[in-house]
Parts: sequence; C-alpha cells; structure tokens
Amino acid sequence: MAEDLPTLLLQARAAFKAGEPHAAVRAFRQAEKLAPRDAELPHERGLAHLEAGEVGLAAFAQGEALALDPDHVGARAQRAAALEALGDDAGAARELDELLRRIGPNLPLQARFLALGDSARRAKERRLLGNAAARLAGSPLAAPLARGIGSGAPANILEFRAPFAVLRGTLEGTTLQRLDLVFEALDSSMGRSDLTWGGATEDEHSRRVPLDEFTAAGVVFLAEALGIEPLRARRLLSFLLTPACGLGPHLFAGCQVGWTLSGDDGARQYGLFTET
Repeated sequence: MAEDLPTLLLQARAAFKAGEPHAAVRAFRQAEKLAPRDAELPHERGLAHLEAGEVGLAAFAQGEALALDPDHVGARAQRAAALEALGDDAGAARELDELLRRIGPNLPLQARFLALGDSARRAKERRLLGNAAARLAGSPLAAPLARGIGSGAPANILEFRAPFAVLRGTLEGTTLQRLDLVFEALDSSMGRSDLTWGGATEDEHSRRVPLDEFTAAGVVFLAEALGIEPLRARRLLSFLLTPACGLGPHLFAGCQVGWTLSGDDGARQYGLFTET
C-alpha cells in the first residue's frame, strides 16, 4: 500500500534528525511525487543532500525549490552556500544579490556578497578559459603531458597527449575558449592509480587520500580551467558523476561544464569539457 504524504514526511524528517541523510533523501523524493508543487520538499531534500556530502545535488535541489517558489529565502541562501562550496563564487554572488533584493539590507549578507564578487573576479583572472592560450602549455594541467605532433589538428586547436587521454584546447584568436579532456577508456582510468599529477589530494578533513587516474585528471582539469581550488573542483567532479547531472552542460563559475560522448557502444569515449 502506498504511503501518504504525512507519513513520508515524518519518515524523512526522522531520518534526517537521526543522521541518516540518504534515507531522508529517498523519503523526500517519494513525498515530492505526492506534492510536486511544494517548494519546501526539495528544499529539505537539499539539506539532506548537503548532510550526505552531496554538495552538487544540494545546489540542484535548492534550484528546484526556487523554480517553484522564487521567494523561498532558505532555498536561495542554501543554494548560494552550495554553489560557493562547488567553486561557483559568481553563481553564489548572484543568488545573494537576488536574496538581498527580496529581503532588504542585511549587513552580513552584503559583506559576503562583496567577498564572493572579489573571489569570482580572482578566479576569472586565474583560470585558463577566457585567458591567453599561451598559459595552457605551462599549466599544471598540460605540463605533464606530451604536446601532440603531426596530429593534423586545425590551427585553432592545441593538443596534448597521455596514454590514457587527450587534452584539447580550442582557441578564438589568442584566447582559450574551450578545453576538452577525452579519456581512452574511462573505466580503465577509474581503476588505475594516478602517477601523473601526484596521485593524492586532501579530503574534507585535510587528510591525504590516493586518487585514481580519472579523478586526478578530472580534478586538475576543472581546477585549472575554472580557476578554483582542487577541493572545490573535486566536489564539482563528484556532482558531474551523478546520474542527476546528465551530460550537461551546467553553468559553473561563468563557464559551461559537462560531458562529451563519442564513438559507438563498443568503443565509447567519455570526456569532460569546459567552455566560456
């Protein structure tokens, strides 16, 4: 027998309070099917995603809540926080700007808005995308890779190769407009330890953790392309790997981010892309 809405909400909120965020997410999703116009439900699911460490899904859920109720103060504040955690300071600043327009002056939020704007400008100056293409060859992203020679690539394409992937930069004049990182075999890269970019990074608790080849490449790719820190790039990569993300593209840090898919079923190649 199907459960009713009050029962599902009791289950969801009880699971959240008990420290079982994944169970809470499942119950909130069921509740949303029964009340698809209630903005509070995706908002609460977003809080559960955040508790589970699923920052990208939290931002996604709060966006769904705002689509139902643009005046939902909690959803907009939480979406700003989640976008900031993902490295999208420009998006977080937009959300805070909209929140301030709706609630009026608020000194702490105004200070945070200004700080995010400054951070977004620094990221724009630091990132590869939208800046001089000459930066790419010496960046931590391309430096460990071999420059493609005799590849027959057009003049507006910069190409770098590794045994497991190809990195391509698309130019508009002397400016880097797009970056693609295409993996020879994504599953194989996920199963191999990384050696190219140091093989480890810090987790949320500042502990060193080993990385597989795909994760290491993906983190450096997103960090350098968008001008964000590796920890925030790793959160963004985790979101991109979720089924809810799809192929994209999604707007992050003023750029489009998503997946490419080429080849047939027997030899599919997956790639990450970022584009201004």
